[in-house]
Amino acid sequence: MKIKLVISDLDQTILDTLNRFFRVFNKTLNFYCSMQVDWKTFLEKYKKDKLDNIVSSIAPLDKFWDKFLEIYDDESFTYDKVIDGVKEALSQLKNEGLKIIVVTGRKSRKERVWENLRYHRLDVYIDDVYTVLDVDNQEFRFSKKEIILKVLNDYGYKREEAVFVGDYRYDMLSGKKAGVLTIGVLTGHEDRKTLF
Repeated sequence: MKIKLVISDLDQTILDTLNRFFRVFNKTLNFYCSMQVDWKTFLEKYKKDKLDNIVSSIAPLDKFWDKFLEIYDDESFTYDKVIDGVKEALSQLKNEGLKIIVVTGRKSRKERVWENLRYHRLDVYIDDVYTVLDVDNQEFRFSKKEIILKVLNDYGYKREEAVFVGDYRYDMLSGKKAGVLTIGVLTGHEDRKTLF
């Protein structure tokens, strides 16, 4: 069956938001204690998916990451950057007639995500946006499975007509559990082995 729908993660897949993530991570640490981490330590832990090792000693993980997402949504996106090649790829997909939906694990209003996309002039390529607020529950904190299934249901596409693109190990797991073709990109600092 032909692919008709591209569902893409946002952070580190379409936009390089790592600098914002770093700033917000430190602001969240500061909310719970006066601790901060330097860029080198942050990046090392981020790449190995070990930030929880820092967090677990100062706050319950769920509370920390909920606070992180709250702060993240309000943080300026003016320093975010479009990942190289993304505009060209989105343009080509649109020219081929595919529908493109952006999904994110952010606890954001849709309009806030649209503001971010407009600022970076990506809105012209995107048909819709879904956030974690669009689903009633998640299988686990980083799961996008429910969002992917909601997109398929809302737009009436079959699983075999869709592809999901993401940068993180849990993106890969989410796409596979949703039953769609899943493509990993290396822009999120995960290694190839982890994504495949």
